[in-house]
Amino acid sequence: MQTHSVAAARGLFLPGCPPASALDFARESLRILIVNEDTRSADALKSTLHELGHFTTLIAYSARRALAAAPDFSPSVALVDLELPDMTGYQLAHKLRSHLRYHVRTVPLLAISERCGLGHIELTRAAGFIGCLSKPVLPLELNCILRKLQI
Repeated sequence: MQTHSVAAARGLFLPGCPPASALDFARESLRILIVNEDTRSADALKSTLHELGHFTTLIAYSARRALAAAPDFSPSVALVDLELPDMTGYQLAHKLRSHLRYHVRTVPLLAISERCGLGHIELTRAAGFIGCLSKPVLPLELNCILRKLQI
């Protein structure tokens, strides 16, 4: 209960999210593909995921690398930066959604963006993303979304 109220006081409480702290360990570790060209951002996100109990992660530093890695890595979820050097996150989402392999086409995609205002949220949903998180990604928000995927 106290964690719940602390998160709400900080504006981090997400409706529909089971009360949990950022350091609650995952029920089962998801296979998470991180698509981000910025090595510091990607490494920080990987570190946050490890703190949350998700140790099976793979970083692709470009959209093309993500497309090449996804079939063999078989991610449970992909965290996609919308600003990539070789194509936008929206273009990557389109390519993943039209992939020949079913398990790649159906991977839940989570957008990571500088801004996630109402316009961005609508665009990301239309592109097939399950949500959009603003940079820097807050562990409580990320944990909430990942826990929902495990239910």
